[in-house]
Amino acid sequence: MRRASTLGVLAAVVVASAVASLWFGLAADRLRQSPWATNTALVDASATRAVVDEVGAAVRSVFSYDHGNTDATERSARQVLAGEAVEQYTALFGEVRQRAVEQQVVFTTAVRSIGVVELVGDRARLLVFVDQQTLRSADNEHSSRAGQLDVRAERLGGRWRITAITVL
Repeated sequence: MRRASTLGVLAAVVVASAVASLWFGLAADRLRQSPWATNTALVDASATRAVVDEVGAAVRSVFSYDHGNTDATERSARQVLAGEAVEQYTALFGEVRQRAVEQQVVFTTAVRSIGVVELVGDRARLLVFVDQQTLRSADNEHSSRAGQLDVRAERLGGRWRITAITVL
């Protein structure tokens, strides 16, 4: 009788272990397939730093201009923008360029902080905090403001390029 109860307990332990093993395996598989598991912004400091550095420089160059040399800003934009961001920039900068020349505006953007929300392969989403300064030489007026941008970027040809910008 003792032998039968020992075998029963042993069988129950084996069944419980098999069920637990199966459950843990399925849970681990679900975790590996979750969007957060592929977000290397959480684990790859080097890749995260690269996207922060390149997108930060791109935001500074695209959102800073001098009324005397708006062509330089447009050249920079062609190098750092792609996709939807090109259309967004073209629509916005046409108006800005005209006003900048008329009012003799110098507009400077400083990036204060960037958080990488998501970095998956060659695509990234960033939250960018900026300070912007405007100087109108025509009437010597100066103003400042802070802003936040939701930026989408993609690594194309080995460089991070901004593909969409949403002002928050």
